[in-house]
Amino acid sequence: MNLIVQSQKRKETPSPYPKTMEEGLRSSKKREALETKEIMNQMPLWKKQKWKYLLLYDESLNVEARQDQEEIVENIQKSNKKKSPFDYQLILNSFTTNSLFQSLSQQEQEAILEQMFYCTTSDGQFVFRQGDLKASSFFLIERGQCQIIIDGEVKKVLKQSDSFGERALLYNAPRSASVRAVGDCALWAIDRNLFRKMIEDMRMHEFEENRQFVENLKSFEFLTFDQRTAISSVLFTVQFKKGEIIVQQDETATSFFIIKKGSVSVIQNDNEIRKMKKGESFGEMALFQNSKRGATVKAAEEDVRCLVITRDELTKILGDKIQVIMFTNKQIWAIQKHQVLGQLTELQIQKIVQNLNQFNYEQGVVVFEDKVQKLVIVLKGELIFTGSKMKAASEGQVFGDAYFNKQQLSDPVIAKDKCILAEIDFKRFEEVIGGALDQVINKNQKISEKHKKQESQKHDYSHLKLEEFISLKKLGQGQFGNVYLVKNPKDNPIHFYALKCISKAQIVDQHLEKHLAQEKQVLTSVHHPFLMRYYCSFKDSNHVFFLVEFIKGMELFDVIRDIGLLSAFDTQFYIGSLILCIEYLNKQKIVYRDIKPENIMVDEKGYVRLIDMGTAKFLNHKSGRTYTIIGTPHYMAPEILQGKGYTFPVDIWSIGICMYEFMCGQVPYAEEAEDPYEIYEDIQKKQLSYPQFLKDRKAKKFMEQLLNKTPELRLGGSYASLKANSWFDQFDWDKLYDKEMKAPYMPPQQKMPATGKDVQGTPIMKELQNLNAQVYKKEKAKDPNWDQEY
Repeated sequence: MNLIVQSQKRKETPSPYPKTMEEGLRSSKKREALETKEIMNQMPLWKKQKWKYLLLYDESLNVEARQDQEEIVENIQKSNKKKSPFDYQLILNSFTTNSLFQSLSQQEQEAILEQMFYCTTSDGQFVFRQGDLKASSFFLIERGQCQIIIDGEVKKVLKQSDSFGERALLYNAPRSASVRAVGDCALWAIDRNLFRKMIEDMRMHEFEENRQFVENLKSFEFLTFDQRTAISSVLFTVQFKKGEIIVQQDETATSFFIIKKGSVSVIQNDNEIRKMKKGESFGEMALFQNSKRGATVKAAEEDVRCLVITRDELTKILGDKIQVIMFTNKQIWAIQKHQVLGQLTELQIQKIVQNLNQFNYEQGVVVFEDKVQKLVIVLKGELIFTGSKMKAASEGQVFGDAYFNKQQLSDPVIAKDKCILAEIDFKRFEEVIGGALDQVINKNQKISEKHKKQESQKHDYSHLKLEEFISLKKLGQGQFGNVYLVKNPKDNPIHFYALKCISKAQIVDQHLEKHLAQEKQVLTSVHHPFLMRYYCSFKDSNHVFFLVEFIKGMELFDVIRDIGLLSAFDTQFYIGSLILCIEYLNKQKIVYRDIKPENIMVDEKGYVRLIDMGTAKFLNHKSGRTYTIIGTPHYMAPEILQGKGYTFPVDIWSIGICMYEFMCGQVPYAEEAEDPYEIYEDIQKKQLSYPQFLKDRKAKKFMEQLLNKTPELRLGGSYASLKANSWFDQFDWDKLYDKEMKAPYMPPQQKMPATGKDVQGTPIMKELQNLNAQVYKKEKAKDPNWDQEY
C-alpha cells in the first residue's frame, strides 16, 4: 500500500484564555496564578485552525505484492544495464553525502545499490513536476544534468552523482519542486516499496540475531527482558580483517564487543593467552567503569565481525548509574518472587523500591539484635543467625517480613561477609503501600478481581441485524464513508450506537484489506473503561460496517480550548487516563500510534474515552517491532521515520506531546509547519524548551522523560515506575480507574451532539440506498473473499 497523506482540518475554536484576569484566577488551588497581564501576553494562543496529516505506509504486504502495486509514476524510461565498477563507486560515493543513506550500514547500502534500476529521460523532459500528487522513486544522476525548478524559477542545477527525490522513499506526498533534464540524462533509481521492504527485512533479521547474542551473555543477566531488548536495538556490527587490532592493551576502554563471526586472539605482553570464538565477549568492564584494556585483541581470521556497544549508548538506554539499575532490578525481583509481598501491585512495589535505602555492612556486623523493625533485601552477601549459624537470607532474598506483627528476635542476625542491604522501616513501608500489609493485600485482591471482571466482560451481539437499525442523524464523514447515529427499536432500554460505513471499493483501490482486518482484530480484542466499545460488524454489497459505542461528549481538542491552559491537576487527570489506556493496550501487545486530542473523547461525565483504532496494531511477533510510517506528524515519535523499526514507547512520546500542549498551549515542535518532513526534522534536531510562564519543575522533568529521544528511557523501566513518578505524588490511580475522581470538565449539554430520543428517524437500509455509493467490483480485489469475516 502506498503512503497516504490525509489532511485533517482542525476546527474553528475560540481563544483558550479567560476573558478577564479575575476569571482566570477564580480557583488558585486548581489553576496556576497568572499574576500580570504581561505574563498572559507571553502565552501563545491555541490556533483557531490547524492542519494535520496522517501518514501511512503499511509494511504488512509482502514485497511481491508491493511491487505489483507500485507504479513508477515519474516520467522516465526503464532500461536494462549491468552495473559497472564505476557505477558501484558512483552510487556508494553519493550515498555518503545523502542524510537518508548515511544512517545505513555498508552492508545495507550495498544491498540497496544492487536493487537500483537504470532509466533515462530526454532533453527538456520533466522527470516530475511541482505539485504532482504521487511520488514513487528516488533518483541519482549517472550522466547529464537536471534543473530543480520551484514556482517556475530554476533554483539549482544537479550534475553527475547528485541525487533527488529522497522524500519519496519515506512517504507519498506532493512533489515540492519540478525536475527537468538538461540534455539527455541517465539515472539510477529505486522505488519506495522495495526500498522500505529491504530495510525492514535487513533490520528485522539483524535485530533478531543481535538479541540472541545478548540473551546468552552473562554480562547482561541482571537486566530485564525489555532492557536487554533495548541493548539489542543499538548494537552495531564492525568488520575486521586477519591481524587487525580490535582493542589495544593499556588503551582507555569505552566499548564492549560480542564476537558475531570468526575468532580472535587475546594477547597480553606480546604472548597469546587464549582464543575466543563466536558468541564470546570481551571488554565488559568498559561499560561499568573507567578502565584500561588488560590485553590486546586481534582478528584471527580473514572475516571477523563483532557486535559493539559503547558506554555512551548503554548510558542512553539505562542511565548513567548501571550499578543502581542492577540493584533496582534485584529489589523488584526479590519482592515479586516473595510469597506474600509478591501480592502487592506493581505500583506499590515500585514505591517501596523508591523508598529503600542502601547500606554496606562489614563481615560480622550485627544487622538485627533483639528487634526487627525494618524490611531488608540482600543485594550482595548473606545474612546468618549468630548462634545457630543458619542462613537468614542470601542474595536476592527478603528478610524481616515475618516480624511485622512480632518484632522480637531471639537470635541476632549478622553479616556473614561483606553485605549490601536495601532497607525500609516498617512504619515507612506501611505509609508507602497505604496501610497494614494484610489489609492492603486483601484490598488489592478485591480491586484486581473487579478490574479483571470489567476488562473480561464481553457480550454476544451476534443477534443484531443491520436492517433492524434506525438512522437518527449523520454524525460525520470519514475517509471511507459516513458515520451515523443509530438505534435498535428492539433494545429495552433504548441504546444509541455509532455505525461506521466503510466503502469496499475504496478499501480495495488503496489495498487496505489487511489494514481493515487489523482494525477489527484490535477492536474485538480490547475491553477497558477508557476505550470505545465495539459491538459487531456487518456488510452489504458495497460497504463494511462497524457498530461501535456512541460516546456522548466532546473531543478533548475542544475541551482544552474551553478550559484554557490546564492546571497540574487537570493535566494529571487527562494524562493519567491516557497512561491507563496505553498501559492496557501495550499489555495486550497493541501499539496505538496516533494519540492526539482529536482521537480522545471526553464523555458526558467528564471521563476520557480513546476512540479510533484504525492505526492500532498487534506487535506479538518475536521482535515486537514495526516499520509502518503512521500517525500525525506533530505527535509522532522521532524513531518512526528513522526506518530502524519502533515499538510501544512511540505512544509514550505522543502522551508527552499532549501534556506539553495541555500546559503550554501549543505543541513543542514545528508548531507553524505543515510539511511532514519539516516537522520530522524539527523533532529530530530541536531541543525541548518551555515558555517562561510554566514554573512547575516536576511537570517539566516528567515531560522531558516522556519526550526523551531515546525510546527506552521514556517509560522509566515500567508503567508502575511511570505512575510512581514524583509529579503524580498523592494521585489516586484506583480512583481514576474506577471513575470516582472528580473530572476537571463536564461537557455542557449544548456542546454535545443531541441523540434525538424523540426523533423517529429513517431505516438505515433506506438511508444507505440514498447514498451515491461507489460500486464495489469483486473482481478488482486480489482476494475476492477478503470481506468474509465481516
